[in-house]
Amino acid sequence: MKKEWTEQDLRVFVRSAQAAFEDVTPTEADEESARSWQDDGLMVDYELRNGQVDCVLRRQIVADGKVWQLQMTAPLAGNDLPEDRMTPRERELCRDDMNHDFLSGVFNRRYFEIEFCTRLDDWTDAHRCASLALVELDKADELLAQQGDAVMNQLVCFVANQWKKHYDRPDERVVCRLTDTLFAIGCADKTCAELAEELRGIYAEMPRECVASVGLMRRVAFTQSIGCACTGEVRGKNWDALYKLCEERLAAAKTAGGDQVCAG
Repeated sequence: MKKEWTEQDLRVFVRSAQAAFEDVTPTEADEESARSWQDDGLMVDYELRNGQVDCVLRRQIVADGKVWQLQMTAPLAGNDLPEDRMTPRERELCRDDMNHDFLSGVFNRRYFEIEFCTRLDDWTDAHRCASLALVELDKADELLAQQGDAVMNQLVCFVANQWKKHYDRPDERVVCRLTDTLFAIGCADKTCAELAEELRGIYAEMPRECVASVGLMRRVAFTQSIGCACTGEVRGKNWDALYKLCEERLAAAKTAGGDQVCAG
């Protein structure tokens, strides 16, 4: 879960980090840019610049209600990228780690935006229908305020693994964690109505309480809202439109009181 900083905390951190990094740059992010970052986790990248390999660390921080993207850069020894030094097996394991959410173990936003969207292209080219659903915990802010970070992390893992039981085949059915309490479910060869019916059946059988083991053991009740759409409802390979349609239906489900699936 995101930790709230003050802008003074951010300035102090930047000054202290400058002793270890060649460049430390905080940039205020707009809403669209902020949405593409997953939680407050650290993103690691390597860039070849002028014959020198730089390690680039990026992190999203909320300070006094504003979202900042912090980039820290430091040079590495040598002039070849780390992946060039890996064996094929090491490279495969590294890619697998980068595609999974460290907290819940399901696929992450990076996988969704790179791998899954590529699969959508392939399915469309092969004239296969595909559907997308956005799933979100209801009243997540209230739950966080009542239960705290540790219990919320446990709840997120519980929910993620409930969906993973049914959507864990990368070639056809996947679940990805996009942000704190927002998940995406993608499924090939199903229309929106078919996926919605399947989701309703799975959700009806899903536990609505998680046993929190932090502090005194207790049951934490929760519900979820779901909005889904399919490729047949948008023109061509317009994945932004497909995602937006899912967002609208998710919002409609939440506005109607939550604890339901909206498919248009």
